[in-house]
Amino acid sequence: MYLADLHVHSSVSDCSMDAESILKEAKNAGVTHLAFTDHDTTELAQEHVDLAARYGICAVTGVEMSAYDYKEDRKVHILGYAYTKTKYIEQIGQETLKKRNGNCLKQIGILNELGYHVPTEEVKKLAGKCIYKQHILDFLVKTGQSETLFGDIYQNVFKNGGPCDFDIRYPDAEDCVRAIKADGGFAVLAHPGQMGNYGAIHRLAEAGLDGIECNHPSHSASDRKRVEEFAKSESLFLTGGSDFHGRYERIRSSLGQYPAPESSRIIFESR
Repeated sequence: MYLADLHVHSSVSDCSMDAESILKEAKNAGVTHLAFTDHDTTELAQEHVDLAARYGICAVTGVEMSAYDYKEDRKVHILGYAYTKTKYIEQIGQETLKKRNGNCLKQIGILNELGYHVPTEEVKKLAGKCIYKQHILDFLVKTGQSETLFGDIYQNVFKNGGPCDFDIRYPDAEDCVRAIKADGGFAVLAHPGQMGNYGAIHRLAEAGLDGIECNHPSHSASDRKRVEEFAKSESLFLTGGSDFHGRYERIRSSLGQYPAPESSRIIFESR
């Protein structure tokens, strides 16, 4: 049996649950193969693989790199799997995390100026090495300053031109593909339908892209068909996953709900 969820986040980045809690839930859901794909870091990646084995789940090292397509002016996410080294992934990822953490510290400062009470040290207790906006929003909920994670403050302060609606400069998507390949991994384009990345697929394939994520909570039937067509024309394999973030996601998906197609087995066969 092959029920693979190849897009799972943990508390190392921006998920509300730790790896062990996720693995227990995955086991109960019948997941047989899994990859933790925390944002821009390989921290605890091998430890998570070893932990998964204790639950009878076959896992590989994973990462999701935040990137940008400067030709199409769009964000791009690149998944990396089964890498054997971390040098090049970490060179790019550490810089992204440094910028993201600094960005969130600025947002915390603005919230305090607006009259909210958001002590930086308290938010840090909810985060790993990098603060994400989900940690800030979670603190606001926990302290009664917001009713929900993705309510009015999220919509009016962090989005839609609000005072905290600003972002960092991301690395080039093709450089992220090359970094994953240089570290011996498989590079996969994440949820192109969600981010409108179809125009970048050929260029990413020329840079060494191995696969495209087909099954994803954001993908419609037409997105999945389009991904399949690109995979065929560019000789790429297909993956899938729940993009699990626990309660740190607006629309929570279940582990194993968006399984990876059979062609993704190549990730595990290479181990």
